[in-house]
Amino acid sequence: EKTTNYVIGMDAEKNHGLKSLARQLKDKGYKIGIITSASIDHATPGGFYASQPDRFMYYEIGVDAANSGFDFFGGAGLLEPRSKRNLSAPCLYDLFNQKGYTMFRGMDAYNRAAAKDKILLFPTDTVSKSLKYAMDRSAKDLSLPDLTKACLANFQETAKKGFFMMVEGGKIDWAAHAHDGGAVVKETIDFDQCIRLAYDFYKKHPNETLILVTADHETGGLGLGNSDMNLNIDLLQYQKCSQEALTAAMREMKSGKMIPSWEDMKAFLKKNLGFWEQIKITPREELELLVCYEESFLKKKSKDVVSLYAKDEPLAVAAIALLDKKASLGWTTKTHTGAPVPLYAIGKQAVLYSGRRDNTDMANVLRKLFLIK
Repeated sequence: EKTTNYVIGMDAEKNHGLKSLARQLKDKGYKIGIITSASIDHATPGGFYASQPDRFMYYEIGVDAANSGFDFFGGAGLLEPRSKRNLSAPCLYDLFNQKGYTMFRGMDAYNRAAAKDKILLFPTDTVSKSLKYAMDRSAKDLSLPDLTKACLANFQETAKKGFFMMVEGGKIDWAAHAHDGGAVVKETIDFDQCIRLAYDFYKKHPNETLILVTADHETGGLGLGNSDMNLNIDLLQYQKCSQEALTAAMREMKSGKMIPSWEDMKAFLKKNLGFWEQIKITPREELELLVCYEESFLKKKSKDVVSLYAKDEPLAVAAIALLDKKASLGWTTKTHTGAPVPLYAIGKQAVLYSGRRDNTDMANVLRKLFLIK
């Protein structure tokens, strides 16, 4: 059923809740896993278990998660564990505990425990709004493939009837909002690792597995080619960290006793983006970066560049924009677009998803396959 923007699991008039396919499958005895690189109360994961009139009602969406009885939640935790509208309402972590959930912080804690039902798996960092970008992660940081692998392994051991998993590479969208092309590529590769895990499972169970890969929208109007037919995507390999991480490092520099010189900043950009060394920077391009540096670091007149999920340092934004331009990437907007998104399908009855489809077909075809009215 079609609804309207910002609404989670309700009709367009916000009069009544709608029961998602995942909730219907839970009623039929299937195990349900919700995995995301954002927080588990974000819009996409929330759409599988919650019914709320506004996607920003994070506490209420979290209550719906606890009441869902779903078997595995993995992501960056909860954005609003305490209600801002009802101060006497219980802490969500306490509510999850009352509902029989066991929470693990990090893979080490999870791996030390025996397989259990009703699991929450979050990073050790308790304040993160999302998992770290793939290009910023250390070996100790929780990743989307970690969560996917853990959920698959758990369900193979505990799911008697079968299972349904939703895995969201949410940081692809976040990077696109910020026009960080290198991060978009690395997040997409990270998501591909999750698909690979699912595909390996499919090869062992080809007659009973269906994998669907799609998106809810395109973000940024990302285009390949911005001047001629030649692409220079390989230049993105020299980007060593996300725009978010560049911003954090530059803010730390600005807060220090000694403001870095332009030569210091050039060395920083050379190390993290390959400028002047692997990537040729013209005198005019350097001048534009220098002007941005002076406005932000010396005159301190620049304001943060705001996108949906980030507030970035202007020089970091300018440097990433220059890298994207040289890599032949183009952007049209910092928000969502109306471009059609691909739908890939393999496995049982995958042929039913061929051709151009309406978004409601995703659930309606599955409902037929599962004999859900």
